[in-house]
Amino acid sequence: MKEKSILHVPLLSPAWKKVAFLFFPLPVLLVIGMALVQMEISPDDSAQIIYGFWAIGFGILNLSREKEEDEMIKSFRLQAFQTGFYWLIWGLGALMMINYLRFGRITSEIFSAYLVLFLLNAYIYGAFQYQKYMCNKD
Repeated sequence: MKEKSILHVPLLSPAWKKVAFLFFPLPVLLVIGMALVQMEISPDDSAQIIYGFWAIGFGILNLSREKEEDEMIKSFRLQAFQTGFYWLIWGLGALMMINYLRFGRITSEIFSAYLVLFLLNAYIYGAFQYQKYMCNKD
């Protein structure tokens, strides 16, 4: 596959991980600041702001290169994306079931692209870190 292919995803420098970690406390501070200045913001909007920022943070972490990017890390990365999608399907199914049992309907305001991207990127990040941990444990 050519490097200029549309299928080639360039990975970010490891320095981007520091930027990614800023996206985790930032939305919480933003929502608290919005509440302090008494902006009218609904709890659903607050949750969406947090989900969106966290999705971006995990996305940057998932696309950041490791210090040594070898074939094993590439294999771990691919497996992590597959595992992330697998757990996303089960996680969304579980949320739909809980929502149905609790409110009598499958959909809710909480189901949004922000939530789905947050869950997907969190699952991918968790799977990748778990694989690295298991490899280093041996």
